[in-house]
Amino acid sequence: MAFSHHAPAVSPLSTSMVLLLNLVIGLGHFLVLFNTGAYLPMIPHVAGSLGVNPDFADWTQADFFLAMALAFPTSPWFLQRWGEMRVLAGAFMAFALASAICAQTGHYDAFLSARIVQGFSGGLTIPVSLQIILRHYQAHRRNIGLGLWGVAALTPFTLGPVIGGWITDSIGWRWLFFLNIPIAISVAIIIVILLFGREMEHRHPPLDWPGLLMLLIALATLESALNAGEIISWWRSLPIIFLGSISLITLIFFGIWEWYSTHPLLELTLLKRRNFMIGSMVLFFTALFFQGSIAIYIVGFQLVMGYSAWLVGLLILPMAIFSKISFILTQRLLNHLDARILAIFSLLGFAAASFWVASYNHPASFNELLWPQAFVGIFLGSLFPSIIAIALSGLSGPAEIRGTAFLNVLRLCGQAMGIPLIATLFDRRKILHAHFLAEVHNSTRVYAPKPTVSNIRTVHYIAHQAAMLAFNEIFYIAAWGFLLGAGLLLFSKPVVYAEPDIRVRRAIEELVDL
Repeated sequence: MAFSHHAPAVSPLSTSMVLLLNLVIGLGHFLVLFNTGAYLPMIPHVAGSLGVNPDFADWTQADFFLAMALAFPTSPWFLQRWGEMRVLAGAFMAFALASAICAQTGHYDAFLSARIVQGFSGGLTIPVSLQIILRHYQAHRRNIGLGLWGVAALTPFTLGPVIGGWITDSIGWRWLFFLNIPIAISVAIIIVILLFGREMEHRHPPLDWPGLLMLLIALATLESALNAGEIISWWRSLPIIFLGSISLITLIFFGIWEWYSTHPLLELTLLKRRNFMIGSMVLFFTALFFQGSIAIYIVGFQLVMGYSAWLVGLLILPMAIFSKISFILTQRLLNHLDARILAIFSLLGFAAASFWVASYNHPASFNELLWPQAFVGIFLGSLFPSIIAIALSGLSGPAEIRGTAFLNVLRLCGQAMGIPLIATLFDRRKILHAHFLAEVHNSTRVYAPKPTVSNIRTVHYIAHQAAMLAFNEIFYIAAWGFLLGAGLLLFSKPVVYAEPDIRVRRAIEELVDL
């Protein structure tokens, strides 16, 4: 997609209509991003309502991210083929329809399919929204539009887990999806009214259909293998081996095809640039560890520690608040400070916070768990923008757009894969620790043939302690992962900003931060 200021001219909108358009786009933008955070504390409740194992409910979030990842590289084709109005309005109508299915269905397969549609349609709205703002704002007012767009991007994650937890505990998780329906439909209708007859000229651009098919097969089989690995015995299972083999073979063919393609779906040749290669690797694994650990916090603390969805949302709130404050400061610092320093400093902060959580040798209180989250928030706002700045160093124009699409796929794939990987690791370590704790307990007591209240309490206590030990190990591993990422960034080159319009560059980079 060309985020160019020199798109074909259209009759300008009046000031009031431009403001209304911006507000409506911001509302839709907020809605899509809000659903990514608000849904997390609902996962255990969704599993109970649909009658499935909580591990299966994790798939509904992981596949949501995966579908969103596929939306970014395909959005240029949709936009040029069908135009801004049709794509954006159609995406919000699809989002509303998928929300209606999620709100009503009691069948897991239908719910999972609807979440995938939500992820893809929601992913389409994000780059298209930015394109509309860049086209319909006059140059001297574009900063206002981008500022409002950025506010709509910053707020949802801050409020999402807390409001999602309140909705779950107060009126039921289905109301998240019921509330989506009128908002998404209203946004679609107003967009049609405002943009009818004002679209850019439609084209028939080429789309790398073989590349898209191979990427879809590779990611779907890989994510299915990771998801199924939570339930069955990983590489001792023939289905896992089959899915993993298909994914690996398809990824190899995809890489070869894209490298030599005239119109590639993903610009793999950008990996020849040292900063892009390093930034991509660090971004992927940082997203994997971060999303996986957040999922453990939100889901695990409900299932194991007995926290309500509301309390879990409050637990994440300090991180979200501090991250937005540091994000705003980072946007100013990146103009005067080397992005590598910010990125390394942020990763070191992440590692310190993870070691902090891993140091708990007793069931921590709610207040004790709040402090590490606030500490992480200080560094979260500067982490992803600085990594993205490193990866996009020296790129501008179409090359920067293609690089942004690639980074979005990597980040969202990292988030999607981090959920099942970290959840599986947590489950396995919890079982292992419970086994050894039970052995220690059995070796120090006289065998009782009948269950007693004392024995039942002991079982719950062992499960609780085993979960805490598993939590510690997860964050200990994540800490070392963040440290390795910081070390890898030492090999990157100084960052060069090639895009002359700093506001546009920041907005493009925010596409990867969202």
